Amino acid sequence: MRTPKLAFVGFFLLSAALIATPAYQEKAPAETSHVPSSSFSAGEHLVYVVKWDPPWYFFFLPSMEAGEIDLEMVGESEYSGKKALKISFQARSSGTLMKMTGMNIDDEFVFFTEPKTYCTFLASKKIREGKRKRQIDIKYLRETKQLHIRELDEAVVPPKLKRDETKDNIPPCVQDPLSALYFYRLSPLRVGHLQTLVIGHDDRVKEISARVEKQEEIETPAGRFSAWRVTVLSLMGGLFKEGGQFLIWFSADEKKVPLQFEFRVRLGRVLGKLESR
Repeated sequence: MRTPKLAFVGFFLLSAALIATPAYQEKAPAETSHVPSSSFSAGEHLVYVVKWDPPWYFFFLPSMEAGEIDLEMVGESEYSGKKALKISFQARSSGTLMKMTGMNIDDEFVFFTEPKTYCTFLASKKIREGKRKRQIDIKYLRETKQLHIRELDEAVVPPKLKRDETKDNIPPCVQDPLSALYFYRLSPLRVGHLQTLVIGHDDRVKEISARVEKQEEIETPAGRFSAWRVTVLSLMGGLFKEGGQFLIWFSADEKKVPLQFEFRVRLGRVLGKLESR
């Protein structure tokens, strides 16, 4: 049976709660205050439990646990002599789905972003998915409008360099999905709010947009909340190869905590809920 490749990596695109039109946005985001406490603070640590609901034609299978996600705003740091914000993201497989597929996943992502604009300096990814072991580093070179991607296969000895490329004509401000997520939380959310951002994933850069559809009550392991439901209008080409729909819920208060996400594709539904914070 074909199962999602830890589809909860879809949460990593949770910033996809921020995506849509095909043209680049050349202007940088407006400046914001430094990790404003009104929305979130350094040290904020969010943990999510992720489940997979099989498609209808696997009616004999129940909803099952797929994994856990840790998201942390580590706080002030330094990157290449510049002040930076450090964001950490970890995705681990667990439960029934891991036992069924026999694949253990333990991915770690670290992002360094500019404090005022949330434009990304570096996205570093340590991929551990079964036998696949990769180290991928993407540097955004704002001054030259380039990005540099370096991918190392660490599953072999000695490690093998798979990619070492520079791409030109990159917008001057690109946000990785998680930096975009935090930046989005600074927005005054309300029904109908529509926002576009320039998002980078590996060597791809796209403009994205998301709309606040409604306010509703939701239940998570962390409690019951009033939340803004945000619908992704269009997804980055190549990120979700099967198409599908992506939703994310933010708490309807000044912190706008991402409480829940949902990703629907042909292979069913991936649902993540806040477990602790």
